[in-house]
Amino acid sequence: MGVGGPLGAVAPGRINNSNIVSELVFSLSNILVLYNDRIIHKASHLGDVTFGEQLKIWLTVLEYSEVFIEISSRKLWGERSRWVIVVCLQIFKCIARLLLVFQHKVGIIQNPPVTPLKRQSASDVQLQDERRVQWQSATFTLKKSGRVIRRVEMAPPIQGRLWKPLLKLNLPEEEGAPNNQALSTLHTFSETLYVVKPLLHLGSMYYCGQKDWKPWLLSLAADLTSIQLHRGNLSQRQRLELSRRTIALLLYLLRSPFFDKYTKRHLLRLLNTLSKHVPLMGLVLTPLAQYLPMWQDTYFYMWST
Repeated sequence: MGVGGPLGAVAPGRINNSNIVSELVFSLSNILVLYNDRIIHKASHLGDVTFGEQLKIWLTVLEYSEVFIEISSRKLWGERSRWVIVVCLQIFKCIARLLLVFQHKVGIIQNPPVTPLKRQSASDVQLQDERRVQWQSATFTLKKSGRVIRRVEMAPPIQGRLWKPLLKLNLPEEEGAPNNQALSTLHTFSETLYVVKPLLHLGSMYYCGQKDWKPWLLSLAADLTSIQLHRGNLSQRQRLELSRRTIALLLYLLRSPFFDKYTKRHLLRLLNTLSKHVPLMGLVLTPLAQYLPMWQDTYFYMWST
């Protein structure tokens, strides 16, 4: 969840429908960026889109639009229908992510699964493609050892040879490339625990109630266990995603019932103090304090991953 969603609700100045409109704009803008990125990606890559890539795209679209879907369903059909939508969305996300982990060997799934591209100049992309093609035509890699061997016909003259082992071509990691370093059995269990955590939380909340501590503690325990078990030999992308999940643990301070019992009182007191004693801060912090309960109920839900 980006900050554009909750902060956008301040602009219209009304709490009734402004969050729905801002979420619609937020969702459409991100989906438009995703669509544009896919056009750029397809222009520089040959071959059909695999089923695993399609799953990632659908999960990304859902990641951008699920809050809008939830608040719209509550506005149109009521709280009960909203919970039906929530359960259906989380079941779909869970199944899709399990397919990515077990069938497509994705490894640690990023959030969102398809990250926005970092724009590069066309000349840089073309140069990397040319280097990759030249390298592939001049060498081959042994399957078992992974050793890179130069083809005989591509060898330089004898007087120009270095007689040193070839190193693998080191190109910058492509944006949007699959995060598919194979996981060990322990890491696979850890990622599975993270994937099914939203359903565990929803099931626990159904039996214990929304304000009970058991769902909150169960989700926190699942996150902590998953992060701890993931420690080890990971790729750079996987370490970055693990760092994001670790930082996201701070959101538990803004989730019920911890928020209702502890965070809300201290946070509102801080906002009120700053708005009274810091010049011009009241223009921002007073609406923030008024909208805080709505934002907490809308954005800081436990089943979000």
